[in-house]
Amino acid sequence: MLISFREECNNAMNWKTTGKKIWKRTWQLSIVLFLMLCILEISYRYQWIDFYKLEFRALNKKASVDKPNILVFGDSFTAQPNGYADQLQKEHQNFNVVNCAIPGTGPYEMELIASRRIADFPPKCVIYQMYLGNDLIDISPQTNWSNLSFKRNVYWTSKQYFQIFNLFSRRISGIQTDFDPSKLKQDEEPFSTKSYSPRTKMLIQANPDYVQQSVMSHSNFEKAIASCKASIHYLREIVPKSTPIYIVMIPHFSQVSNEYNERYQQLGASKTSMRANYPLLKEISKIKGVKVLNPITFFREKEKEGVQLYFNNDPHLTENGQTELFYYLNGQLKNFWK
Repeated sequence: MLISFREECNNAMNWKTTGKKIWKRTWQLSIVLFLMLCILEISYRYQWIDFYKLEFRALNKKASVDKPNILVFGDSFTAQPNGYADQLQKEHQNFNVVNCAIPGTGPYEMELIASRRIADFPPKCVIYQMYLGNDLIDISPQTNWSNLSFKRNVYWTSKQYFQIFNLFSRRISGIQTDFDPSKLKQDEEPFSTKSYSPRTKMLIQANPDYVQQSVMSHSNFEKAIASCKASIHYLREIVPKSTPIYIVMIPHFSQVSNEYNERYQQLGASKTSMRANYPLLKEISKIKGVKVLNPITFFREKEKEGVQLYFNNDPHLTENGQTELFYYLNGQLKNFWK
């Protein structure tokens, strides 16, 4: 009995010692991983290496060094193959249109890569495409612990402190550098709340008012607007003063027609203001040294003419929408082409 009791005590002590060792090693490993994450975050913020080289190479397979450069920054609207950027290149062979777009990103990522792209391809003109649908919400994610999963809320919260998580998400989820919404064939299907883009519906679940609040420069996005303006100010500072910068504000589809607005509300979102000269546009227009281009009136006219600019079940531009955007920009930059 005494031996058995001693064995039990020894076993208990061994388990206690083993538990302490496991806890200690787990804690040490956690510290190492956290430090590695911090180093990665710092290297990402200062772009010690070109983290978006894959995207750049995929979009610029035929770049020429013998022609004056037009640098185009943006997100998936600009990265779309055969989109407006490609059409500008085909129309103006005497220029080298350098596509610096990164799908799924916003003003912060533009600011990160701008200096490297400008140094490698000194521009005669810069076009920066913004999008009302997610540029502000990318900077200030709208967490909602009631409607969204714990995992999603933790990710969005963490991303505000570790920006490199956005890159991790792109690589892990396999987001392709050649973003092509036409592959979705959503223009062949009628509008359906069930078939609509899951990401759009998730953003609405997080905050049904986020587009309306973005358009109206709501206080909810005050910090995001300030950050966005700071990124554009930075772009103006690093680009020669003689080089024009055009900010292209792509409207959210709900701003373009009443039909689109009604569809958006059917998805669970609040009604979006139809003001053409909306408050956020005015805020961006206050930035000195840039020209803001607002195609919303042009888009509305094309929709009235029967041109479908946006997919039925996705907020991106259709091929026709990309072509109309090209026509709009080509006309707006007519003095530059001369």
